[in-house]
Amino acid sequence: MHEIIALVAPSLIAVGFYSHLHRDKLSTQKLISAFGIFLVLINLFMYLFIIYLFGNQEVSFEGKKFVDYLIGSFILAILLPFVVNLVGQTVGIEVKRNAKKK
Repeated sequence: MHEIIALVAPSLIAVGFYSHLHRDKLSTQKLISAFGIFLVLINLFMYLFIIYLFGNQEVSFEGKKFVDYLIGSFILAILLPFVVNLVGQTVGIEVKRNAKKK
């Protein structure tokens, strides 16, 4: 149960901040895709921090390590929506329909 809380809860908070940045005007499809993006990014960064920066060989969710993981992932959950929003506003892909061929 700790694993599910540690992996999913920060992503839900990140989606809430992201939705607030867009003034709650996002469609359900965009909210679900944002949840997936935050789920992957937050946990990927936390795994990288734990394994490479802290030098641990494994990621466990027992005792103090669970609290450390939650604190780190909640910090990322607060920062990542701002970064994703900034990238989304800076880099845009525009799709236009080609002119009809004669």
